[in-house]
Amino acid sequence: MKTQKILQIFILTLLGSLCSNCFNLAWAIENKSRVISTYWQSDATSYSFISVSHSSLSGLASQIGLVVNVIQSDQTAFGTAVTFTISAGATQRIFIARSNHSFLSAATVPTASFIIGTSSFKHGHIRVDPVASNPENIIANTLSGRGFRDVTMLNFWGAIVIESNTTGFAMEFIGDMHDSAATPSMDSSTPVSGVN
Repeated sequence: MKTQKILQIFILTLLGSLCSNCFNLAWAIENKSRVISTYWQSDATSYSFISVSHSSLSGLASQIGLVVNVIQSDQTAFGTAVTFTISAGATQRIFIARSNHSFLSAATVPTASFIIGTSSFKHGHIRVDPVASNPENIIANTLSGRGFRDVTMLNFWGAIVIESNTTGFAMEFIGDMHDSAATPSMDSSTPVSGVN
Protein backbone atom coordinates (compact mmCIF):
# COMPACT_ATOMS: atom_id res chain seq x y z
CA MET A 1 0.00 0.00 0.00
CA LYS A 2 2.79 2.38 0.95
CA THR A 3 4.68 1.52 -2.26
CA GLN A 4 1.57 2.21 -4.34
CA LYS A 5 1.16 5.66 -2.72
CA ILE A 6 4.82 6.49 -3.37
CA LEU A 7 4.44 5.37 -7.00
CA GLN A 8 1.32 7.54 -7.41
CA ILE A 9 3.12 10.57 -5.96
CA PHE A 10 6.07 9.96 -8.27
CA ILE A 11 3.83 9.71 -11.36
CA LEU A 12 1.89 12.85 -10.40
CA THR A 13 5.14 14.74 -9.81
CA LEU A 14 6.47 13.58 -13.19
CA LEU A 15 3.26 14.61 -14.98
CA GLY A 16 3.28 17.95 -13.18
CA SER A 17 6.84 18.67 -14.26
CA LEU A 18 6.06 17.75 -17.87
CA CYS A 19 2.93 19.89 -17.92
CA SER A 20 4.73 22.86 -16.39
CA ASN A 21 7.32 22.73 -19.17
CA CYS A 22 4.55 22.81 -21.78
CA PHE A 23 2.83 25.62 -19.91
CA ASN A 24 6.06 27.62 -19.73
CA LEU A 25 6.68 27.17 -23.46
CA ALA A 26 3.19 28.36 -24.29
CA TRP A 27 3.59 31.50 -22.18
CA ALA A 28 7.30 32.11 -22.85
CA ILE A 29 6.59 35.07 -25.15
CA GLU A 30 4.53 37.87 -23.72
CA ASN A 31 2.91 40.37 -26.05
CA LYS A 32 3.58 43.43 -23.89
CA SER A 33 7.22 43.75 -24.92
CA ARG A 34 7.77 41.55 -27.98
CA VAL A 35 6.58 41.40 -31.57
CA ILE A 36 6.04 38.19 -33.52
CA SER A 37 5.18 37.20 -37.05
CA THR A 38 3.58 33.82 -37.35
CA TYR A 39 5.04 32.86 -40.73
CA TRP A 40 8.11 33.36 -42.92
CA GLN A 41 9.65 31.15 -45.60
CA SER A 42 12.78 30.81 -47.67
CA ASP A 43 13.79 28.32 -50.36
CA ALA A 44 15.28 28.18 -53.84
CA THR A 45 12.44 30.32 -55.25
CA SER A 46 11.42 32.62 -52.39
CA TYR A 47 12.63 34.88 -49.60
CA SER A 48 11.07 37.00 -46.84
CA PHE A 49 11.44 40.74 -46.37
CA ILE A 50 10.80 42.84 -43.24
CA SER A 51 10.77 46.60 -42.82
CA VAL A 52 11.00 48.19 -39.35
CA SER A 53 10.24 51.91 -38.96
CA HIS A 54 10.64 54.27 -36.00
CA SER A 55 7.77 56.76 -36.25
CA SER A 56 9.31 59.39 -33.92
CA LEU A 57 6.32 59.48 -31.58
CA SER A 58 6.80 61.63 -28.49
CA GLY A 59 6.64 58.64 -26.10
CA LEU A 60 9.48 56.79 -27.82
CA ALA A 61 13.17 57.01 -27.06
CA SER A 62 15.03 58.42 -30.06
CA GLN A 63 16.96 55.13 -30.35
CA ILE A 64 15.55 51.65 -29.76
CA GLY A 65 17.57 48.43 -29.85
CA LEU A 66 16.01 45.20 -31.08
CA VAL A 67 16.93 41.60 -31.82
CA VAL A 68 15.26 39.78 -34.73
CA ASN A 69 15.18 35.98 -34.34
CA VAL A 70 14.08 33.81 -37.27
CA ILE A 71 12.94 30.47 -35.90
CA GLN A 72 12.28 27.40 -38.05
CA SER A 73 9.28 25.10 -37.61
CA ASP A 74 11.52 22.65 -35.70
CA GLN A 75 12.32 25.45 -33.16
CA THR A 76 15.95 25.89 -34.32
CA ALA A 77 17.42 29.15 -35.58
CA PHE A 78 17.52 29.93 -39.30
CA GLY A 79 20.80 31.78 -39.57
CA THR A 80 22.15 34.18 -36.96
CA ALA A 81 19.84 36.65 -35.21
CA VAL A 82 20.20 40.29 -36.24
CA THR A 83 20.69 42.96 -33.57
CA PHE A 84 20.52 46.66 -34.42
CA THR A 85 19.49 50.05 -33.08
CA ILE A 86 16.91 52.06 -34.99
CA SER A 87 16.82 55.83 -34.70
CA ALA A 88 13.84 58.18 -34.81
CA GLY A 89 12.52 58.64 -38.35
CA ALA A 90 14.58 55.76 -39.75
CA THR A 91 13.60 52.50 -41.47
CA GLN A 92 15.64 49.30 -41.37
CA ARG A 93 15.28 46.54 -43.99
CA ILE A 94 15.85 42.86 -43.18
CA PHE A 95 16.03 40.05 -45.73
CA ILE A 96 15.60 36.38 -44.80
CA ALA A 97 17.12 34.46 -47.67
CA ARG A 98 18.95 31.33 -48.76
CA SER A 99 22.73 31.11 -48.90
CA ASN A 100 24.32 32.16 -52.20
CA HIS A 101 21.26 34.11 -53.32
CA SER A 102 21.73 35.47 -56.85
CA PHE A 103 20.97 39.13 -56.08
CA LEU A 104 20.42 39.53 -52.32
CA SER A 105 23.62 40.07 -50.37
CA ALA A 106 25.32 42.65 -48.17
CA ALA A 107 27.32 43.73 -51.25
CA THR A 108 24.23 44.47 -53.37
CA VAL A 109 22.11 46.01 -50.57
CA PRO A 110 24.68 47.39 -48.10
CA THR A 111 22.13 49.28 -45.97
CA ALA A 112 20.03 46.19 -45.20
CA SER A 113 20.45 43.43 -42.63
CA PHE A 114 20.48 39.78 -43.68
CA ILE A 115 19.58 36.50 -42.02
CA ILE A 116 20.98 33.81 -44.29
CA GLY A 117 20.27 30.10 -44.01
CA THR A 118 20.06 26.95 -46.10
CA SER A 119 18.73 26.89 -49.68
CA SER A 120 16.24 24.09 -48.97
CA PHE A 121 12.65 24.97 -48.05
CA LYS A 122 12.38 26.31 -44.50
CA HIS A 123 9.60 28.14 -42.70
CA GLY A 124 8.63 29.14 -39.20
CA HIS A 125 7.98 32.26 -37.12
CA ILE A 126 9.81 35.48 -36.27
CA ARG A 127 10.32 36.87 -32.77
CA VAL A 128 11.49 40.44 -32.18
CA ASP A 129 12.87 41.10 -28.69
CA PRO A 130 13.90 44.42 -27.15
CA VAL A 131 17.55 44.96 -26.29
CA ALA A 132 16.41 46.95 -23.23
CA SER A 133 15.92 44.76 -20.19
CA ASN A 134 12.95 46.87 -19.00
CA PRO A 135 11.31 48.45 -22.09
CA GLU A 136 8.23 49.35 -20.02
CA ASN A 137 10.27 51.89 -18.03
CA ILE A 138 10.63 55.37 -19.44
CA ILE A 139 14.23 56.51 -19.72
CA ALA A 140 15.27 59.95 -18.54
CA ASN A 141 16.71 62.64 -20.76
CA THR A 142 19.86 61.06 -22.15
CA LEU A 143 21.62 60.94 -25.48
CA SER A 144 18.91 58.57 -26.72
CA GLY A 145 16.11 60.96 -25.68
CA ARG A 146 13.29 60.67 -23.16
CA GLY A 147 10.80 57.88 -23.83
CA PHE A 148 10.25 54.14 -23.94
CA ARG A 149 12.67 51.72 -25.63
CA ASP A 150 9.69 49.57 -26.57
CA VAL A 151 9.75 47.51 -29.80
CA THR A 152 5.95 47.22 -29.69
CA MET A 153 5.75 50.94 -30.52
CA LEU A 154 7.64 50.44 -33.79
CA ASN A 155 6.03 49.80 -37.19
CA PHE A 156 6.66 46.42 -38.84
CA TRP A 157 5.79 45.39 -42.38
CA GLY A 158 6.81 42.27 -44.25
CA ALA A 159 6.23 40.08 -47.28
CA ILE A 160 7.09 36.63 -48.56
CA VAL A 161 8.36 37.15 -52.11
CA ILE A 162 7.94 34.43 -54.76
CA GLU A 163 10.74 35.25 -57.18
CA SER A 164 9.63 33.37 -60.32
CA ASN A 165 6.67 35.65 -60.96
CA THR A 166 7.52 38.52 -58.56
CA THR A 167 4.43 37.97 -56.45
CA GLY A 168 3.96 37.00 -52.85
CA PHE A 169 1.88 37.70 -49.80
CA ALA A 170 2.02 39.94 -46.76
CA MET A 171 3.25 38.92 -43.32
CA GLU A 172 1.19 39.73 -40.23
CA PHE A 173 2.96 41.13 -37.16
CA ILE A 174 1.38 40.69 -33.76
CA GLY A 175 2.21 43.19 -31.03
CA ASP A 176 3.57 46.05 -33.17
CA MET A 177 2.17 49.58 -33.58
CA HIS A 178 -0.34 48.38 -36.20
CA ASP A 179 -1.47 45.27 -34.38
CA SER A 180 -5.08 44.63 -35.34
CA ALA A 181 -7.84 42.97 -33.37
CA ALA A 182 -11.36 42.00 -34.38
CA THR A 183 -14.24 43.50 -32.47
CA PRO A 184 -16.09 41.27 -29.97
CA SER A 185 -19.33 41.13 -31.97
CA MET A 186 -17.64 39.86 -35.19
CA ASP A 187 -20.60 40.80 -37.40
CA SER A 188 -19.98 41.70 -41.04
CA SER A 189 -20.93 45.35 -40.59
CA THR A 190 -18.20 45.98 -37.99
CA PRO A 191 -14.71 46.76 -39.37
CA VAL A 192 -11.51 45.54 -37.77
CA SER A 193 -10.29 47.94 -35.08
CA GLY A 194 -6.83 49.46 -35.07
CA VAL A 195 -3.83 49.80 -32.81
CA ASN A 196 -3.62 47.16 -30.08
